[in-house]
Amino acid sequence: MSDTMTKQDRKAARGMQAPAPGLLAGERRATQGGQLHRSWGLVTVAALCVLGSGLAVAAWGLHAGQKVSVLAIGEPVAKGQVIAREDLVTTSVSGVSGAIPVGKIETVVNQTAAVDLVDGQILTSEMFAASAVPAAGAATVGLALDPARVPGAGLDPGDVVDVIAVPGGENAQKDPEALDTPEVLAAGAGVYSVEGAATAGGQVLVTLVVDAADAARISAYSTQNRVAVVETAPAGAATTGE
Repeated sequence: MSDTMTKQDRKAARGMQAPAPGLLAGERRATQGGQLHRSWGLVTVAALCVLGSGLAVAAWGLHAGQKVSVLAIGEPVAKGQVIAREDLVTTSVSGVSGAIPVGKIETVVNQTAAVDLVDGQILTSEMFAASAVPAAGAATVGLALDPARVPGAGLDPGDVVDVIAVPGGENAQKDPEALDTPEVLAAGAGVYSVEGAATAGGQVLVTLVVDAADAARISAYSTQNRVAVVETAPAGAATTGE
């Protein structure tokens, strides 16, 4: 009997062991309270970041949404035609680089379209020129040139070129001096437009403004694929070393 009581006493003793240190002192609650405090701090920081991002986006939207009144084409104008006041309309846009404000309409009226202008197209200064093309005494000539017959760096409108007559195969063999002194079909011709690229297998379409007296010969040589162009310095350009 004493042995049985001893076992019961031991069980009772184990059941009445003191709680783990700190459990009744609130350490677990304190730990949970710290985690809750940190969680609220993270929520606050996240909310501030979202709010800041929203304000930044709103500010950008207001700035991007600012529109200005600019000039546009109301009726199609073909390349080379004079732009009249009745050809122009106004429109409100934002973010169009180079668009011409309505207040500068006088800089556009009576200018010549440098490209074909379509209905609704917003105007920029590159789309028109001050004088008609071609002017009196001049003519425009279109050339389809092999890449080897234009400068490798390419041509741009406004460049100045000499038009060279390329000697024919048999003539070059019979008269090698023709290669040393090729005939210049036009000197100081102006490049009006360029399409295509100087790449192998392709062609460069170049429109030149030349003297009217030279236009027919240049066209005839062009049909025989006997034309090359050489870029030169514009008239009045400084010489090397000056």
